[in-house]
Amino acid sequence: MTTSPFTELFQKAVKAAYDLNASDIHIEPTRTGVDIRLRVFGEMQAPWKQLGLEHKTSFISAVKAETKLAIGVSGRAQDSRCSIDGLPIDLRVSLLPTLFGETIVLRILDSSREFGIDKLMVPNSTLSGLMQSIEYPSGVVLISGPTGSGKTTTLYSLLCKIDRTRKKIITLEDPVEYVIHGISQVRVGPKVSFADALRAVLRQDPDVILVGEIRDEETASLAFRAAATGHLVLSTVHANSAADVIGRLENLGIDRDSLRDNLRFSAAQRLVPKLCRSCSKPATMATICRVGEAAGFSFDHTDSLRMRATEGCSDCQAGVIGRLPVIEYIKQADIERHARGETSKPLATLSLSDAALELAIAGLIDVREVMNVG
Repeated sequence: MTTSPFTELFQKAVKAAYDLNASDIHIEPTRTGVDIRLRVFGEMQAPWKQLGLEHKTSFISAVKAETKLAIGVSGRAQDSRCSIDGLPIDLRVSLLPTLFGETIVLRILDSSREFGIDKLMVPNSTLSGLMQSIEYPSGVVLISGPTGSGKTTTLYSLLCKIDRTRKKIITLEDPVEYVIHGISQVRVGPKVSFADALRAVLRQDPDVILVGEIRDEETASLAFRAAATGHLVLSTVHANSAADVIGRLENLGIDRDSLRDNLRFSAAQRLVPKLCRSCSKPATMATICRVGEAAGFSFDHTDSLRMRATEGCSDCQAGVIGRLPVIEYIKQADIERHARGETSKPLATLSLSDAALELAIAGLIDVREVMNVG
């Protein structure tokens, strides 16, 4: 059967995105046609391809057919998931009606991906804090951060460090992005809330529970009740910092006694571009001084500080070869201190700026990222 040129173009776009390590493909209708853009290492790129107005409808229809979206439905949001022949990836697909037509975003999920704490590439101090968080037999471990900050990767990496042969692990996710052997994964959605699913899961005798997100008072209460009855609960919550996680929980009705007794670890995470070793350049003294002034400290050693070469080279994409997590966290001892009302010392065991500083001194990220992570 002959493949249409629009289907071929879609397949080429997916292959190009895969080759460039893109995380998303954005198909954006405009006044004059359609733009196909990629997000690579967290940054939107210039259009990979642009189509004229006369091709808009045909191309969008071809994409909907290839990604299992309803072709005959328009004017309302749709979601789907599909696999791609010949590539080890799945696509999580979201369609949204806009002023100039239906925009489609395809999240690329590497189905062959392996998770592990050692793959996160975090400093030893952060690695130690993460490892300690899952050694507790019970309690709540929380990670916050904006969309696309790597929270899911970190949580999956923690889960994969737990002995799945000796522990019963159940996850509640919206949606399930990656399938992990040895873990029971449950998809929640419009018909089943996180709270409803968590209530049912507690009757399944789990040892460890991952709740995709604590969004409301009921889910928060159930998560801490589960921790108090002997379960280890991992989850995410919307907050700007590790300390703000605690405030968010208090706003959701969790009292300080429950925080003191059950919250084991609170973290906030960002992803920052990893410098290309081949083309990055030494940071200028003017830049170093500006960063130090903005961040409120001075650098003892400047020889290892680097800057991104945005023109890039054959080894990278615009001076970047991936992204690294920057994680600030609060361990249980400091959470207990906060619950007692002791505020004489900073709450965070390791701040975002300090975590970024470690990576900058190692020459792994642009020194200017120290100013950007907060």
